[in-house]
Amino acid sequence: MKRLMLFFAIISALFVLTACGAATATPATPPPQAAAPTTAPTVAPAKPTEVPKPTTAPTAAPTTAPTTAPTTAAAKPTTAATAMPAGTMGNANLKAKIALWHGWTGAEQETLQATLADFQKAYPNVTVEVLAVPFDQLQNKFTTEASTGGGPDLLVDPKDWIGGLVQAKLIAPLDDVGKDILAQLNPAAANANKFQNKIWGLPESTESIALWYNTAMLKTPPATDTEMLQMAGTCGLGLNTGFYQAVGFLYAFGGSVFTSDLKSGFTAPGVADFLSWMKIAKETKGVIADADGGKLDAAFKDGKICMIFNGPWATGDYAKALGKDKLGIAAPIKIAKTGKTFAPFLGTKNVFLSTNSKGDNQKAALAFMNFIVSPAEQANFAAKAGHIPTNNSVKIDDPIINGFITQSKSSSYFPNEPEMGAVWGPAGDMIIKAIEGKSAPDAAATEAATLIDKANKR
Repeated sequence: MKRLMLFFAIISALFVLTACGAATATPATPPPQAAAPTTAPTVAPAKPTEVPKPTTAPTAAPTTAPTTAPTTAAAKPTTAATAMPAGTMGNANLKAKIALWHGWTGAEQETLQATLADFQKAYPNVTVEVLAVPFDQLQNKFTTEASTGGGPDLLVDPKDWIGGLVQAKLIAPLDDVGKDILAQLNPAAANANKFQNKIWGLPESTESIALWYNTAMLKTPPATDTEMLQMAGTCGLGLNTGFYQAVGFLYAFGGSVFTSDLKSGFTAPGVADFLSWMKIAKETKGVIADADGGKLDAAFKDGKICMIFNGPWATGDYAKALGKDKLGIAAPIKIAKTGKTFAPFLGTKNVFLSTNSKGDNQKAALAFMNFIVSPAEQANFAAKAGHIPTNNSVKIDDPIINGFITQSKSSSYFPNEPEMGAVWGPAGDMIIKAIEGKSAPDAAATEAATLIDKANKR
């Protein structure tokens, strides 16, 4: 919530700068992600900045991955320099001095530093000045300095900033200058960063919600929602009712967040079906339905439930409590009524190219972007920071990471449009009213749609 408030404060500041003629950027607006439909939250809803353990219904999608490293290596890294292509991005004689800003900590920061060391060996004539900025200050610092022609060449962080940064004209599209880099990656990951028909961020990794299960308590995981609720009666299920965590079911029932003209999609029949299912699930024996992610995590780690919906950021925490050999991912879960699969928002951790990066600096910045998604570096991030690779060539020997890769192929677009900022509050209230019986599902959905459209002036 603090991040959301900070984001709107930033937007207000940008409006002031624009009005005064102090910057060339246009006003920023709330970007999407969490990691989606047509709008963008300012922060990802249930993805904490340390070892993500969402405890309340987020106002946007999670923004960072865990800082604790996985307990086992996800892949066997090779030497990073061997993955470089011919041409400009593989030119070891390239000379430049670039800056990179990020808000990562813990295992992510350590792995990034290792990647930078590898990059310096491959490009000895390129100097990279790195600045670690507290995450809650990073966006404000970047927008303030970049809007006056300064700031770094590269910015590392979540997709939910895209809408605002694009409207402020602070980041550059990659469709042309980075098309060869994007061609190596999972198309779903690249397309997750689309806004106004262009790709604005290099997806270093992806993240989504999936169904975890305890292999010691449940030998064969469920394939459908019907089986899942039946098994819950035997060993328990943690169902997070926050909108970010539950939106995968909304899509699986045929619902959507927006229509093609960016009006709320909550009046479509599938949304009421989704809410009805959530109420049935909440009342099912063995199901703990709650927006308190910490409460659900504790139940899973203590062995009180055998299944829980959560993201890859929980890997270190769950492995420490249960042992990684007792963890599995059941993905994707199919909805028996519709035949569609659980389709959560696909979030991405990105490297953004500043519009202020020009000439040889831009060439060097693109070389680094290509380098960080090379197979070797992707393998390092998977093994040391638990990141889900986006490079199609990376070979992973880790059932958890492979489970999330499988889930990513059955995920939904996380809106990068600023209109997404008006969705989180009404959507969260909609679920609560429906599952607690305070409103009929269709009435709760209609009320939420009205509030969202009013806020977005639709």
